[in-house]
Amino acid sequence: MPGPDSYTDRILQDLEASENGYFQIENANGKAILKITKPGSKGKKVEFKDVLARVQLFGVEGYQAEHLKKIVLLADGKPVEIGSWSKGDPVPSYADISVSDDGMEAKMVLHPPKHGGPLLTEYQLREQIAAVGVSVGIIDSVIQNQIKNPEFFVPYVIAKGIPPIPGKDGEIKIYFRSDNKPQLEEDEHGRINYKNIGVIQSVKPGDLIAEKIPPKKGEFGKTVTGTILPYQEEKIVEWILGPNVELKGDKLYAKIAGRPVLSASWEIKVDEVIQLEAVDYSTGNIDFPGTIIVEEKIGDGFSLTTSGSIIIRNSVGKAFLKAKGDIVLSGGFMGRGEGYIESEGNIYAKFVEQGKLTAQGSIFVEEAVMHSEISAKDFIRVMGGRGEVIGGTIIAGNSLTCAKLGAVVETKTKVAIGTPPELLDELNRMKKEISEKEITLHKVQLTLTKLVEKGQKKELTQEEKETITKLKDANDKFSKVLETQTKQFETALGSYEPNPDAFVDVEREVFPGVDLSFGAGKNYRMGINSLVGKTHFYLGTDGSIQTERNVIRKEDDLLL
Repeated sequence: MPGPDSYTDRILQDLEASENGYFQIENANGKAILKITKPGSKGKKVEFKDVLARVQLFGVEGYQAEHLKKIVLLADGKPVEIGSWSKGDPVPSYADISVSDDGMEAKMVLHPPKHGGPLLTEYQLREQIAAVGVSVGIIDSVIQNQIKNPEFFVPYVIAKGIPPIPGKDGEIKIYFRSDNKPQLEEDEHGRINYKNIGVIQSVKPGDLIAEKIPPKKGEFGKTVTGTILPYQEEKIVEWILGPNVELKGDKLYAKIAGRPVLSASWEIKVDEVIQLEAVDYSTGNIDFPGTIIVEEKIGDGFSLTTSGSIIIRNSVGKAFLKAKGDIVLSGGFMGRGEGYIESEGNIYAKFVEQGKLTAQGSIFVEEAVMHSEISAKDFIRVMGGRGEVIGGTIIAGNSLTCAKLGAVVETKTKVAIGTPPELLDELNRMKKEISEKEITLHKVQLTLTKLVEKGQKKELTQEEKETITKLKDANDKFSKVLETQTKQFETALGSYEPNPDAFVDVEREVFPGVDLSFGAGKNYRMGINSLVGKTHFYLGTDGSIQTERNVIRKEDDLLL
């Protein structure tokens, strides 16, 4: 086995073999002396053009090019007289050294000697560098190379400062999936199973759900002149603890079986989970702080309110659901014009028919949205099954994606995209007021109809006659208020300045009867013909609505 000496020898041999050839021109009593050294076996030879350029640069007189070529070819390291200097005293080469304004870089420009003056030695160059105060981050390889093979009038970086390394902030490491984004996986037919989207997770008592990672100190930096540079201080993160969690040292554990939740304000909690077979007269309305799971149906007119999430395994009718978390409707929503669903997170549904949905996040629907009013601050996606949007009003802060928009029978379908969040809040408030007025008006009209029908069969009491008069007045009043509020809603819907990145993507077909709005004066109304094929609506650089289309033949569409 070779010893350490033989290993060192090999390293030295490799370095020697890879060394480049070099040359020097010196002044010896007015005579120009050239000395050229051979390269190692793997190094680069000195080239004639480089020698000639320096001879001319140094102002050597009486040289002969052919003589120079022979010296270059021989390269035996011996000094050879090539000419002379007759004008002026010899002036040595020197370096201009400058430091950048931020102190993080020093540059050097070498100037050639005159009249056969000597070249700078490495010691002299380092003295000049030290004289301007540069002491940190000196790049030795550049200095050594410029001494051996100087390049004149070319700026070279000879020192670099050490930038400070900022401290790393402490963090809370979460051990459950906290983004609340659905796991929308398509099967081989492109369908999405909305019953298994993985939004709701569960933990057991004693499960580790989070851990505090301490901050890491940064490191000071230095300029090339040695000035200390401070680093950005690290921050300590503090726990924000909600209910049903237990802190042990820097680790957080679940105290109960339930659903782990990370709120937008970084509060960590574990929601209790209540499972109900149904919501009807046996349970009454539900107001619960945790996650609500309903296996069967919810009776018409009943409400569920929670600071957690709501999961309904079956279809929902004229119910009223309100959650700070997500709402998942595995079966769908048939509101019949009266049901209302509101979520501060996302809403997932198989289908929506004559329903009203509002989400602070996004809305995902598999099959269809029909004759409904839905709004989301982020985006609305109707894909995975039929992917149809037919009738009603669709409002989204960022985008709408669906397979088909509108219907063959030219159903009036309104779409407003790019709605600013603050306007969306106001629109949702107005929409809720309109919905409440519609419910009240419906009750008034229903009672009035019953009394009028009763009066056709027999004489009404004086009290009943007075009630009819009051109901008619109420009907007129609420009808006018409702008409005014609806007009205000329509005005607000078409007068906003949109998000410039908003878009509508329709995969299959856009039908007549569809109105698109991207804000004030930015409207697109479908003509008498459908747009078949993938269509992308967006705002152009001039602020007008643009379309990009991938047109397919109608007969091809029938095969899809």
